[in-house]
Amino acid sequence: MNGEKIKSKKILLIFGFSITFFIFLFIIGNSISHQFSLTNTKNYTDTNINSMSILFVGDMMLDREVSNIIDKKGFESYFAGVRNLINDADISIANLEGPFTKNPSITKNLKNKALQFTFDPSLVNSLTDLGFDILGLANNHTSNFGIEGLESTRRYIDSTSMLYYGDPNNKDEISIVKVKNGIRVGIIGFHEFSYMNFDKVFVEIEKLRPEVDILIVTPHWGIEYDKTPTEKQKKWAKEFIDSGADAVVGTHSHVIGDIEEYKGKKIFYSLGNFAFDQFFSRETMTGMGLCVEVKKEGDNIVNLNYKEITFEIDRDGVRVVNK
Repeated sequence: MNGEKIKSKKILLIFGFSITFFIFLFIIGNSISHQFSLTNTKNYTDTNINSMSILFVGDMMLDREVSNIIDKKGFESYFAGVRNLINDADISIANLEGPFTKNPSITKNLKNKALQFTFDPSLVNSLTDLGFDILGLANNHTSNFGIEGLESTRRYIDSTSMLYYGDPNNKDEISIVKVKNGIRVGIIGFHEFSYMNFDKVFVEIEKLRPEVDILIVTPHWGIEYDKTPTEKQKKWAKEFIDSGADAVVGTHSHVIGDIEEYKGKKIFYSLGNFAFDQFFSRETMTGMGLCVEVKKEGDNIVNLNYKEITFEIDRDGVRVVNK
């Protein structure tokens, strides 16, 4: 009888110990689960913060003496000093100051002063390999060979992974939307010197504003070799921002232009030259690269940061001076 009582007590002790052990495991497990849950939430928030960078460079002309230098030194050598910068940006954009056509160059002999440029079509693949993503066509040289030259340029760019936007007459395909790292970027081109279809820029701003996270207008405008914007430029820049643009980034003057802030938004009146053969002044041999760093959390852009990069341009090519 005593043996049975002892046995019963042992069973009760084992049972009690087991219950206590399982309760202990439950408490520990619940604590671990809670900690894991907090970590998961934090990780989810982090992955929901998207960031990316956009690089803008100024006027790129690949005919005349630039073409001669590339023929002599090679494309790789000419752009070696900027390759990493262009590759490192999530989206790299240049103003293409002329068309890709099979027409022979009339400027490479440096005697013909006509400003009618044509670019070797093989260079379109070289620009792709260099790291460019988008080329702007809203300027006064993409129509150097008329509508045929413009259409030829579009076809050559279409044959690569690059995109284009802008029209020398502000008529067709004046904007582009590119999505990178979950951020929708809208770019709108405008060419002042066609003196037509200016209203289409505002129509495009109104259309794209609800569709994109960041919207930038890139006008080709102003007075050559003058860093100071005209009153018309100042008026237009503010109107672009009032209509919904987040920034204005200009080209054409071949020198770095003034920088202004309006309603907390940046206006860069001109980036100056990027690849050009205007070796007659320090101002035309110095260009600006503009890196726009964008951060988005959830549905909102939380930060736009602008970094100015200086280029030096000479007969050896183009290179970064400071980053």
